[in-house]
Amino acid sequence: MTEFFSQKQIDEIRECFNFYATGGVLKTASQLRCALRSLGYSPTAAKTQEYYRKQNKKTIEFANFLDICKDEQNSPDPLTEIIKALSGLDRNKTRSMPSRELAAILSQVGERMSPEEIKYLLSKVEVNGMVPHQALIEYISK
Repeated sequence: MTEFFSQKQIDEIRECFNFYATGGVLKTASQLRCALRSLGYSPTAAKTQEYYRKQNKKTIEFANFLDICKDEQNSPDPLTEIIKALSGLDRNKTRSMPSRELAAILSQVGERMSPEEIKYLLSKVEVNGMVPHQALIEYISK
């Protein structure tokens, strides 16, 4: 792993792993997701479940966790992916979208958001029934 991470990075990853690990292993996808997010990665719930399936185990040890960190490091930047998706949806080149359209996407595609989560998000970024892309990007990148 030293070809992917410096010793300092490995030490940081180990410290994070040890904080979340119970008995030297991560026992749930939730623990894995929290540990990865603490290191600055952005795995989805589905992605962490996939990591567990790949391991064919009920637990994840440090060596496996280090491999997962390597995979996460090589994953595309989520913010860049969101910007690309917004550009693809911007047929009229207005750099904004109707709130209804964003709400429908967030409630039906990918890791779905609850109506309460969508309402809260829109309260932060909506302007006259529209969601400016820049406002959305700024909000989610905080």
